[in-house]
Amino acid sequence: MRWIKMTLSAGLGILLSILICGGFPESNAQPNEALDLGKPELRDLIQASGYITAKPIPSWGSIIGNKDAAVNLTEGEVVYLQLEQGKEVQPGDRFSIVRQGEAVTHPVTKKKLGYLVLVPGELTILEGKDRVVTAKINKSFRPVFEGDMIIPLQPVLPQTVPVRNQKKIKGIVLMSVEGEDNITEKEFVFIDRGNRHGVIVGDLFSIYQQGSYSADIPSSEKEKLPLAKVGKAVVVSVQEETSTALVTHSSQAIYAGDKVVSVKE
Repeated sequence: MRWIKMTLSAGLGILLSILICGGFPESNAQPNEALDLGKPELRDLIQASGYITAKPIPSWGSIIGNKDAAVNLTEGEVVYLQLEQGKEVQPGDRFSIVRQGEAVTHPVTKKKLGYLVLVPGELTILEGKDRVVTAKINKSFRPVFEGDMIIPLQPVLPQTVPVRNQKKIKGIVLMSVEGEDNITEKEFVFIDRGNRHGVIVGDLFSIYQQGSYSADIPSSEKEKLPLAKVGKAVVVSVQEETSTALVTHSSQAIYAGDKVVSVKE
């Protein structure tokens, strides 16, 4: 996971610190309750988490330069964009800045799932009517670079999200958004289930892992042994094949490959 850690900027670390120090909603979310997403820092962090996709990024254009010849661009910088053929923008239009990250492999099946799409920040169009326009970075979660692409902003999350688990959905923890090997409470994770499987924002998943057993037990028998419940997570963002979830409770470290189940208890 080292490549993910290297992409995290100091700004994202500050956001994490703010939330860990008390900005998160109540940790032990239960069905029929609501997850409070009203804090701007938390909403920004959800957006900054990015997503995993096997599809090409639907780019509207890319950053080709900047006013001050800077390398690591940040909030307040003026940049120049080259729009994709046929795309038009107006002053005041806002976009997410995105970048394709490394390939993501399923921790259990070893199947390639696609790529992590990083979201370094947001920008607002200032002026320009042709294919090259001027914009200003109004938010930066990590350094922005020339070559980064823009896509329309994602739909705004509601202030509160009802927590539910009406449908049984089984999946796997893919990895931590923050790049941690030992995942704990108040961190974000990707799971291998998305809207194609019926997942929606607010779904509550229980997290299970297999204990340590004698090496003499065959792998086929280990699969039949009971699992230990080690945490809970609530979905905060959904893609077609994967979702991002906030770990609201953990009794011990959670790892990539742990099982998740959404079901009434």
